[in-house]
Amino acid sequence: MSTGSKALDRPIHQWLSDIAAGKLRLPSFQRGEAWDRRRIESMLRTIVRDLPLGITLVLEVGDQEQFHSRPLATAPETNTKVTEHLLDGQQRLTALWRALKDNYEDRTFFVHHPLLDEDPQNDGDEVDIWSYSRWRNKARQIMPRWTEDPEQTSRRGLVPVRLLDPQIDDDVNRWVEEATAHLKPKPDEHTDVNELYAAMERHQARQKFLKEEVLSPLRETVKHYLLPYLNLPATTPKSVALDVFINMNTNAKPLRAYDIVVAEVESATGARLQEMIDKFVGQFPRLAEFGNIGDLILQTVALHQDREPNKSGFFGIDAHRLVSEWPETCRGLEDAIDLLSRLRIWDAARLPTAVAIPVVAAVLVRAPKDGDGRGLIEHVVRKYLWTTFFTGRYDGAAATRAYADARPLLLFAAAPTKEGAARLETEVPVFDRNVYPLPNLRALQAAAWPAGKNSLARAVLATANYFGARDFADDAPLTDANVTRREYHHLFPAKLLRDAGIEANLALNCGLITWRTNRAIGRLDPIKYLKARTDAAPTDQTVEQRLHSHLIPAGALQDAGPYPTEVVGGDLEALVRPDFERFLSERAAIVERAMQLLCDGHTPELGDVLNRS
Repeated sequence: MSTGSKALDRPIHQWLSDIAAGKLRLPSFQRGEAWDRRRIESMLRTIVRDLPLGITLVLEVGDQEQFHSRPLATAPETNTKVTEHLLDGQQRLTALWRALKDNYEDRTFFVHHPLLDEDPQNDGDEVDIWSYSRWRNKARQIMPRWTEDPEQTSRRGLVPVRLLDPQIDDDVNRWVEEATAHLKPKPDEHTDVNELYAAMERHQARQKFLKEEVLSPLRETVKHYLLPYLNLPATTPKSVALDVFINMNTNAKPLRAYDIVVAEVESATGARLQEMIDKFVGQFPRLAEFGNIGDLILQTVALHQDREPNKSGFFGIDAHRLVSEWPETCRGLEDAIDLLSRLRIWDAARLPTAVAIPVVAAVLVRAPKDGDGRGLIEHVVRKYLWTTFFTGRYDGAAATRAYADARPLLLFAAAPTKEGAARLETEVPVFDRNVYPLPNLRALQAAAWPAGKNSLARAVLATANYFGARDFADDAPLTDANVTRREYHHLFPAKLLRDAGIEANLALNCGLITWRTNRAIGRLDPIKYLKARTDAAPTDQTVEQRLHSHLIPAGALQDAGPYPTEVVGGDLEALVRPDFERFLSERAAIVERAMQLLCDGHTPELGDVLNRS
């Protein structure tokens, strides 16, 4: 989008005048000062040597400020109409302002001029910037004392940077007088006239040198030094201005959209968003398992306020609504996480796509808390979740697509009816099976290893976990308490398949089991391991039931093998491949039936899937 921005120059004296008058201010989302003394020295050195300095970003202010603002550090608070917001360049302009005003409490800056310095070891070709730490003693005197003494500083070749401030004149003359006072003749009745004239000439020559050869050129350089800036007109949309700011920000830790919203909310309402979030997470710690909490919350708020869940949408959030509707937002997120828990998805590591969470949360914010309407909405939301998991709709342009899916869902949530639910089939883009078909058997068999971030692979694993995923050995079901301790296990051992030259890392070859069980299996043929488990189980059917809880076709696994250890290469492949392909085919068929039921919004029982096999 074209903003009509212009690259311009402005002399330092004008920058300082605008800061002092309160015409140029900082948006409230800007962080505080960050430059150390080396970076300040470097900038001042660049200016006094009249070398180029980096560009600054300014946004014109029209009739009304787009952002809440504040003065630069130590600049006065005035009632003057604000004409510009400083979007980028805060550090250099703040450092320039404070160095020229000499109001750093712990440091003072000087220009070192080699022709002034009486120490021959400090002779040089160029002026430089030196700075010194300072403090106050018990008597509140500034230390070291010599830094406040014009005579001593001038003898060291040092001129206070504050004397280069274009807004002062009297201080310059006063400093020159004090710096040369020791040279001023003090005649008495015994003073030789020639010596008196010679002393007067030395005094005047030193004053002239300080004024005309040192201070005047430096002051002129600083006063007229052109600081380049990019000007954004007042018509620039708020979201565009913020986007430009974020892209230009060069701090070691650049601001995120979240940081800007936090500052804007506090400036507009006085509410501290980060503290609100911390309190919510303290009360509902499960939210932290699903990724970046700040982003999840802003995405939910943006969708609830009918905005896209991205930077552009964040920058348009109504801060007052965010604060007033905070309890409803928290409830929506709690309900969304509770719903995922009922699907046996407890963390981001096993979530097919996090994009869906804010959509569900925003829908549940608007939904009735109970009754038939609530049941209808949860049916639709389950359908939405599983469909997004399996179609990969959010693998690209996620925010825009989530917003398109959310709009009809949000309207439906406010007044849920069976007729409205039926209309969603054509109104919610992700429900269009012609555009976003569910994966076929071949796609399910080719799905990658689910420990990665592939959404289809994770969807396959989530489907397998949905029915309990009981451990092969100890029979413990998968729960939120043990899910992070489970391991991704190759049902046909990875080493066996690698030895046979067959791809092992497939979603259908994966099951979550305990690490002890995983270690016990090793390279054992599936039939050998399962026979050992069957011998140890209370009944012959126990191990089969455990396998079925993972949607594993027990027969295809139990019939595999044996594979003698002395068989290798092509001979091993000839033995293993038919068994493995049968296993993949049968498990894909079971997962497909479960997928179809889940993607239709149902809550199937294990028998609903297995009895049709």
